[in-house]
Amino acid sequence: NIIFDWSGVLSNDLIPVYTAVMKVFKKLRLKQITLEEFKKEFTIPVINFYKKYNPNLTKEKTHSLFVKEIHSVGEPKPFPKAKETLKFLKEKGIKMALLSSHPQEKLEKEIKDYNFQEFFIDVKGSVHDKTETILELMEKNNFKSNETVYVGDLSHDIHAGKKAKVITIAVSWGYYSKERLSKENPDYLIDGFRKLKEII
Repeated sequence: NIIFDWSGVLSNDLIPVYTAVMKVFKKLRLKQITLEEFKKEFTIPVINFYKKYNPNLTKEKTHSLFVKEIHSVGEPKPFPKAKETLKFLKEKGIKMALLSSHPQEKLEKEIKDYNFQEFFIDVKGSVHDKTETILELMEKNNFKSNETVYVGDLSHDIHAGKKAKVITIAVSWGYYSKERLSKENPDYLIDGFRKLKEII
């Protein structure tokens, strides 16, 4: 079984997300940051990221602003080879689920736009605690921890996977650099979808 993170793993949405966050910053009268600074500072839960710039912000306030802005910045595209890889895994009989901090409604729209609906038996968006959601997905779909892989691109993803006692695969093409991810000691740290296919 594979549980995929969405943003930065299957969906190449760094620029739209960064643009939307900067629009949120503007509404909150926060100083704009560069894309490089964003990649360096971005973290999950997302409220922890916003609180670096204003400790008084709430999850509800930032989330509602972000949901509004993410719909206004243009649509992302899937990473090349993402669909081909999902097709390969499905043909191998691997069950796949999706979890993301991306707003549920936007996540479902992007899955539809990418024609990825057939690949996932479960889709969880608007997630704040990824460990809890991994455990929920596993219980609901009868996944055993030693037979389940979680694929993510953030340090938080690796922490969440380890806490849920699943196999962790970090990908270097998303929001975090390879160096930042290697510090978390994932079970695997990969540079391309081909490697994911090999591991599975």
